[in-house]
Amino acid sequence: MIGRLTILLLLLGTCGVSGYGEYRKRLPNGERVPHPCRANFYWHGLGHINALGGGRRNDFGKDFAAHGHTWTQALCRLDSDGDGMTNGQELGDPDCEWIAGSGNVPSRTTQITHPGVCDPYSSAACATKNDWVSCKGAELECDAINSPDVLNFTIRFPETEVPAEDTTYMCMIFDVPSDRDYHYIASKPLIDNDNVMHHIVVSGCSDTTEALPNAPYKCGMGAGRGCTTGIGGWTVGSPGECLNDKFGLSFGKSKFTRFALEFHWNNPNEVSGWKDSSGMTFFYTPKLRPNNGSIMSLGQWHLAIPPGRPEVTFRGECTSDCTQRLMTEPIYVPTALNHMHYLGRAGFVEHIRNGQRLRYLTNEPEYSYDNPRYFQFDEPVQILPGDSLVTTCTFQSTYKKKWVFYGDATSDEMCYGFLWYYPEHALKNGNCVSWKSINMCGSESITVENCNIWGFLFQADAQSKALYKAVDTNCILASNMCTPECKMAVLDYMQHPCMRGGDATSFIRHFSLDSVPALAFLAKLRMCDVKMTDVGFPTSGATGTSIASLLLIMLAMRVA
Repeated sequence: MIGRLTILLLLLGTCGVSGYGEYRKRLPNGERVPHPCRANFYWHGLGHINALGGGRRNDFGKDFAAHGHTWTQALCRLDSDGDGMTNGQELGDPDCEWIAGSGNVPSRTTQITHPGVCDPYSSAACATKNDWVSCKGAELECDAINSPDVLNFTIRFPETEVPAEDTTYMCMIFDVPSDRDYHYIASKPLIDNDNVMHHIVVSGCSDTTEALPNAPYKCGMGAGRGCTTGIGGWTVGSPGECLNDKFGLSFGKSKFTRFALEFHWNNPNEVSGWKDSSGMTFFYTPKLRPNNGSIMSLGQWHLAIPPGRPEVTFRGECTSDCTQRLMTEPIYVPTALNHMHYLGRAGFVEHIRNGQRLRYLTNEPEYSYDNPRYFQFDEPVQILPGDSLVTTCTFQSTYKKKWVFYGDATSDEMCYGFLWYYPEHALKNGNCVSWKSINMCGSESITVENCNIWGFLFQADAQSKALYKAVDTNCILASNMCTPECKMAVLDYMQHPCMRGGDATSFIRHFSLDSVPALAFLAKLRMCDVKMTDVGFPTSGATGTSIASLLLIMLAMRVA
C-alpha cells in the first residue's frame, strides 16, 4: 500500500541534461529565468538553444562566452537578443551593479526575462527572431505501450472553473475497468491549463457503500471517500510514467474499481476566469507482470529554511532498525527519484549496509524541480532487511525574504526520496520518513526517550488515558479558573516523558496543532500558568517559562 503522503509526491518525469550550474550562478537571477512560452518552467541552460542546457548557444550564450563566462558591465549593457532591453534590464540588474559571489541580491528579482529571447515573445517584431524557441515538452518514451496486449483509457475533469486562490485542491472519482485484474504499466498527462497545474495525484479507491460525487469537488489534501492508496501521478516537467517491465501496479476486480484524480492548482496571482479540464491516459494490460510493485517514501518532514541562505541542508534516515522491522524479505529497486520544490538545489539517496555506503540510489548535485530526473537500474538494486537509506536535500533561499517550511503549496518545500520496488508484499509499510531525528518507521509504533509517541497522542495506554482524562475533567474552559484540581492534573500531565522536551515533545506539539480537539485540550493546559521549572524543565531565566507562554509561542510558530 502506498501512503497518502507518498502519493502526493509520486510524480514522474524523465532524465534530462542540465545546464552548467556554475555558469548560472555567475549571472543575476541566473537560476530563476522563466521560459517564455512554457508556464512554470525555468530556462536552465540560459546560454543554450536547448532550455535544459548543452549543444548550440543562443545569442546571449555567444556573448557570455565572449566575455569569459563572466558578468561584466559590458555584457550587462549589451542587448544580446535585439529587443531594445539590455541584458541587465532583462536579468534584474539594470544598473549593472550585481557582482557574482558577493552574496548580494540583484536590485530586481521579479519580472525577469530571457536575455537571449526577443521580448515581448509573441509580438510581430519578435516572431522571426524567436523561431528557434521550442514550446513543446518532452514526449513519453515507453516501448511497452506498443505491445498488442496493452490497452488504455483516459479520465479527465469536465471544464471546471479555477478559483482565484493561491492554492486549490480539487478531486473527482472515476470508474475504471474492473472485469478482471490488470496491471497499470504507464501513464501520460493531458494538461489543459499549464498556467495553474502543479501536479496530479492518482489514488485507488476501495469499494464503499458511501454515495460518491460524480463531479469535481474541493478535497484538500486527499480525495477521501476510501481513495487512499496511490496509483500514480504527474508533476511539472514530466512526460509521463513508464514502469520497469518486472512489475506493475495492480487494479481491477479484486483491488480497485475506481480511481480518484486529485489536482493541485497553483494560482499565486489569484487570476479570475481560468478553467481547466486536465486528465490522464493510463496504459494497462491483462497480461500480468511477474511482480506487484509499489513505492517507498524516504526523506525529512521537518523543514525550516531561513531566508537569504546560499545553502541549507536537511537529512532523513530510514534506519537499519526500521528496514528490519518493515521488510519481510529483500526488495528490488529499479527506479529512484528526488523530490523538492523550487528552492531545491541538490538531492541524494544513499544505500548503506553495516555502516558502509554501497551506492547512491539518487545522485543529483544539480537538482531542478521542473526537470525531474529518474535514476534507472537495468539490474534492480537489492535492499536487505537491516540496510539503511539516507536522504539528503540541499536548498538555496538567497532570494527569499521569509522563512520557508515543509508544506504542500508550491511556495513551501519538501524533501523526499522515492524508491519504486517489488515485490509489494515484502514491505509492510512504505513510509520511512523522518521528522527531525524521529523516524516514522511505518508509523506503527514510535518510542523515543521513553515516550511512546502514538500511544501518548491517542491515549492508547492506561497512563496516558488517565492523565488526559484528569486534565479534561478537572479543567473547565467555561470557568476560566485554575482550580487546585486542575493545576495538579496539569502538573502530572507535564511530567510524562512525552512532555519533557526534545524531539518527541516537539513532534507531539506539532501534530496536536492540526486537531481542533487537541487545540481545545491545549487551551485547558493554558488555564494554569504553571512554570516549567515546577515540573522539572530546565530554563535559562530565574522565573522560568510558563505553559501559557510556551503554547502561545507554539501557536505563533504554527501560524508563521
